[in-house]
Amino acid sequence: MFVSLLATVTFSFSTLGNKQRESCGKTCQGDRNNEWMGVSLARQDKTNGKILACAHRWKNVYYESEYILPHGYCSIIPATLQGKSQPLIPCYEDHKKTYGEEHGSCQAGIAGVFTEELVVMGAPGSYYWTGTVKVFNVTSNTHYNLNQDDLSPQRYSYLGYAVTAGHFSSPNTIDVAAGAPQDSGGGKVYIFRIEGTSLVKTFQASGKMMGSYFGSSLCAVDLNADGLSDLLVGAPMHSEIRDEGQVSVYLSSGNGVMEEVAVLNGDNAYNAHFGECIASLGDIDDDGYQDVAIGAPKEDDYGGAVYIYHGDATGIVDKYSMKLSGRSINPTLQMFGQSISGNVDMDGNGYPDVTIGAFMADSVVLLRSRPVISVDVSIFLPISINITVPQCHEGPQHLNCFNVTICMSFRGKHVPGHIELLYNLTADAEKRHKSLPARVYFGNGVEQTGAVSQLFSLEINRQQCHQYTSFVRAAITAFSRYTQRQYPQDIVAVELQL
Repeated sequence: MFVSLLATVTFSFSTLGNKQRESCGKTCQGDRNNEWMGVSLARQDKTNGKILACAHRWKNVYYESEYILPHGYCSIIPATLQGKSQPLIPCYEDHKKTYGEEHGSCQAGIAGVFTEELVVMGAPGSYYWTGTVKVFNVTSNTHYNLNQDDLSPQRYSYLGYAVTAGHFSSPNTIDVAAGAPQDSGGGKVYIFRIEGTSLVKTFQASGKMMGSYFGSSLCAVDLNADGLSDLLVGAPMHSEIRDEGQVSVYLSSGNGVMEEVAVLNGDNAYNAHFGECIASLGDIDDDGYQDVAIGAPKEDDYGGAVYIYHGDATGIVDKYSMKLSGRSINPTLQMFGQSISGNVDMDGNGYPDVTIGAFMADSVVLLRSRPVISVDVSIFLPISINITVPQCHEGPQHLNCFNVTICMSFRGKHVPGHIELLYNLTADAEKRHKSLPARVYFGNGVEQTGAVSQLFSLEINRQQCHQYTSFVRAAITAFSRYTQRQYPQDIVAVELQL
């Protein structure tokens, strides 16, 4: 991956103006001071999609002599970052003024997601910080509300601290997921189905440890390419010693059925807060499955790290494929991995790139994905070797021998049409690596060698082959019969280098 720093582009929120205070309803006067605009950002899931930007500390000060009401505020911004934005204040109601009760202190927008039609906003302060979820359909101008009677969370559960949306029930419907990291002490995650104008619970899962903050980060992504969204749930304060963090992976079977199939923990580093942020990256390795990035922003004494995991047919490969260390990119970075955004091709090379925030260094890092070349290698060997009847001669010696044929081709998306590939072919590699006498070797009539190297010039999607003669040493009096599958480990091994 290539690394570069990003320049900034600004947008003026003109709908409510840039004044510190402005009227926003019959009993609403907005106070933008210290509002934290940009605490959550999301892009509409469509071509030229609009942008959702939220400020959960935005306040209604109309009744400031009695109450200051942190309703929270979101803005739908044009894709061009120019023109008029659309304000959303989902928790404001005329003449409602009591702090804590109902939605008076909801702090909407602390988390947000934008599907093709739905804006989903977490509101963890509603009902004395029990929390709720606010959903708005931008096409039909419909608001969907959570049926609080469908749940039994306690005060200070913080439902809506994290939100996401995906095809959890079926490939044709969008459901909403929300985390409540303090629910019952260990945290919970809920999935809701839209019915009429209500959000109805279809699934819930609980954290495994008190205080782990399970549900404080969520990511909906189709890991196994079955058309259904799967769910990753972060518990960044899950501890064996101190706050190493972990991520639970739930696979969807449709109709609200979710099964936990893996628990990820990166390097299980001390105080890493692994799982603080989880993001879908798209298919960065071009294998047909979606990949994810998981942030551990406090790892390495707040330097931070990001782990890359690959999806596959079973769900997810539970060993990370790559670890990105903030300090290895730039020693001054701090809290690298606190925020991650992926699945956007920034440079037009056909592969999605990823941006990673390091807010304590006021920095954003852009990592550009390189094209992936897949090399197909085939090694052809005889089914068995008859060592009782020599088939070859090397000088005056009559020896047993057999042919080794190696064939290669390469493929890929947006890759060069021609590559040079250096390979090393090693005879009886396993015994050589153990410093044991090798049973076979390659010969060319002049010298004996345990390995051969050659440069292949390959054209895309065209196979090229080369044949070698391998000799069985004269001292070998017994040779096991083996299947072709065992050959690459047992008799020959190949190493490739572009």
